[in-house]
Amino acid sequence: MEHSIIYKKDGVYAAFPQLDHMPDDRLAASFSISYKRDHTVIGEWAVYESSDGGRTWTASKDPAIPHNWPAPATREYSDRFNAVLADGTYVCAGTTGWQAWDLSREEEARSLGMRTHAHRWDPDKIAVNPMKLVAQYSKDKGQTWTRNEWDVPGFNHICSFSRGTLLQDGTVLLPVYGTDTAGRTRSMVWRSSTNGHTGWRLIPMGIQSSVMKVGEQAVVETNPGTVLSLARNAAGYFVQMWSDDSGRSWSDPLLTDIWAPHSPPDLTRLADGRILCTYGYRRQPMGIRAVLSNDGGETWDTDNTITLREDGGTPTQTMAITEIPDMESLRISGAGFRDRLSSTLVRGLYPSENARPDLGYAISTQLSDGTIVTVYYITLSDAVTHCVATRWEV
Repeated sequence: MEHSIIYKKDGVYAAFPQLDHMPDDRLAASFSISYKRDHTVIGEWAVYESSDGGRTWTASKDPAIPHNWPAPATREYSDRFNAVLADGTYVCAGTTGWQAWDLSREEEARSLGMRTHAHRWDPDKIAVNPMKLVAQYSKDKGQTWTRNEWDVPGFNHICSFSRGTLLQDGTVLLPVYGTDTAGRTRSMVWRSSTNGHTGWRLIPMGIQSSVMKVGEQAVVETNPGTVLSLARNAAGYFVQMWSDDSGRSWSDPLLTDIWAPHSPPDLTRLADGRILCTYGYRRQPMGIRAVLSNDGGETWDTDNTITLREDGGTPTQTMAITEIPDMESLRISGAGFRDRLSSTLVRGLYPSENARPDLGYAISTQLSDGTIVTVYYITLSDAVTHCVATRWEV
């Protein structure tokens, strides 16, 4: 295996990379650059390109790279699915996601029913979630764009997840999850018609127990019209759902034997037909793992789980503290609660499998020569959270 650093900088939290695989075998990794641990993904958007199969990376503004296509906010870049359709149309679809607004607009955001919380590092701003679905497309290679947005009523939180796919019949399929106003966790797909840029429908995925908290799904077409989904959930093992009609309807979830409660799956169909699942593993030894299916996702060869990395597990430096907080003080509420709680967890007062050390969100692709390239983020012993690529073979 061969590892390379995509982006690493002291004092910067670079995480949640996305991956574009271009027709000419170029790769582009994109991610958020933040100045504290940031799971709202509202930092600066960065795109890095590799022309040598993931060995070296340079910053790129190439407009042909899908993650350079326009978006109004960083989180939308991160959560959406991008594709070039058979007729050459560029399409992007997903949720608008978290946005950074001036603090003076907090009452406006709340009056509009948006979810809000304090900005992680800028006291003059807030993070807001408009809870909208969006689809935009360009028929002139990105010169001009048509954009449509839809409000999603009845939800306290909704988020798309970039592990979508373009089906063989031209349908765009993108996972969406959230919590409705009754407190129920909902797992869905955002689905287009077969032309890829109209006919959008939000479709539920099976019947799910709220306590399972199914979310952050990945989807892959295993055969024409047959779509497999794996998802993170509260049970610890990925759950599996199927659609036999190109994503129009879904089976109820079943547990797999892939244990990974703290980081979502990515699904890739390899050239030989096998299905590859890559994921972050946040129990000691923490790192990045992969597992294969030889039967289209019906079963998984967990007896031969592949370990890409096992040297993670250090908390990110942006969560460091200089003194152990008083545990009784964690009964407080208000703006300081989350930071003080996070600091306590970092000091090791919770066991390691509670996943405070930061890594994961792996995404893989296969190059034309058969090499697998997996991108992810990780925090090593120097405590700098950064984005990495690994080249490997199966």
